[in-house]
Amino acid sequence: MKVKNLLSLLIIMSFLTCTSSKKDKQVSIFNNISFKLIEGESIVDIKPKITQNYLSYFKSTNLQIPLFKSIKNKDYMIYLGIPYNTSIEELIKFKILGSTTNSILLQSDTLSYFFKKQSNDTTYITEYSKVFGKNLIYILAITKSKV
Repeated sequence: MKVKNLLSLLIIMSFLTCTSSKKDKQVSIFNNISFKLIEGESIVDIKPKITQNYLSYFKSTNLQIPLFKSIKNKDYMIYLGIPYNTSIEELIKFKILGSTTNSILLQSDTLSYFFKKQSNDTTYITEYSKVFGKNLIYILAITKSKV
């Protein structure tokens, strides 16, 4: 299994893991939903440069996805956002890298979740969004690594 496929699977599994153990490193989101951190990942304080970097991916759209948490690994960044006034359908249509995007994979039921992988010459992006109850969560993972 390629590293980027493994990374994608780890992101989804980490996000969907709900646990009450205090020993596990995790990011609590809401309603007992948490994002479990794996070895090498750490929560990054949201400073202006992190926010600016995250928002740069949404310059060409009216989508509003405020940054909630940021997680860093030596090989990638993960941003957790909470979309406002949007839908899964709108998020699916959006190409985060604009017209230079090569769509690698898209999975969705168009109502409750989507999983999308995109790339250009230098950046590989995985997006995942899911509705929990009436709340929409958005995950953006970015890496420069092809593998």
